[in-house]
Amino acid sequence: MNEQKTGKNKIGARYLSNLEAELILPNYERIYYQIEQFRMEKGSVNCSKIQRADNQNENQSSWNQDKDQKTNNIGIIGVRGAGKTSILKTIRVQLQNSKRKPSSNDIILPLIVPENMSESGTLMATILGMLSEVIKQYTYIQKEYRDILIQQYTTENAYVGDSAKVFNSDTEFINRFNELIDELLDVKNQNDGLLFLFIDDIDLSTYRCADIVKTLLSYLSNENIVTFISGDLDTFEESLTLDFLRRENILKEDILGEKMGSETLLERKKQLAYEYLKKIIPPAYRYNIKFWSLEERGNYCIAD
Repeated sequence: MNEQKTGKNKIGARYLSNLEAELILPNYERIYYQIEQFRMEKGSVNCSKIQRADNQNENQSSWNQDKDQKTNNIGIIGVRGAGKTSILKTIRVQLQNSKRKPSSNDIILPLIVPENMSESGTLMATILGMLSEVIKQYTYIQKEYRDILIQQYTTENAYVGDSAKVFNSDTEFINRFNELIDELLDVKNQNDGLLFLFIDDIDLSTYRCADIVKTLLSYLSNENIVTFISGDLDTFEESLTLDFLRRENILKEDILGEKMGSETLLERKKQLAYEYLKKIIPPAYRYNIKFWSLEERGNYCIAD
């Protein structure tokens, strides 16, 4: 029988033992410490907000408008074939099997690979599909739905009312999404649960860069959400730079070399991409996969 069919020597992404994970990611165990830090920080923040809400009799809407943006994005950085997907799968399984106290209410979603999404799909739509909620509000911030809404008004008042929904939809959607996360995790009862997202190979889809950036910064910056992101950061930075240039229709050699102050236009866009990446994945939350030479790969042995 073919060994691959037996599952004894599986080639490709798979669940790793702790020892195997530490071989390719030396600070692997620190990831779980980082998660608990996120859990403690969000617990203290939510506790203070609950106290303030009780004192002021705040409603759910004001609770979410008061919600601070918090970036809990952990980056698993490495070149193609380094083992990033295996690390993500291992972390996900470890979280599922974690024997934490019964009051924990963690939500652990499947891996998302932007490259595998449909051409018209977005990262946020994929996440909402997994959560199966607040989809109607999300459609307001998509251009094709917005155009339909504007064209279908019947009276001036109806148009004004619908337009208000459209132009306030981004902020309103963020509030509704935050409300959903709070309800799912039972935040107001001081539950310490977290929502875990896993986004794999962000560097493969160059045309999805802007969507990934907006989703991570605008929608997923929530103290109750922990997002694992894997990819080759240098490649993603290049893709993001090209996307900036493409969107401004300045992908021409004569324009790229033009000086704007002390820098060329290309240099400025590279710096902009670098700054975005610092916000998406703060350097303190980046974990770099060990690069294995051919000789080291030849000596690697999969444990029983």
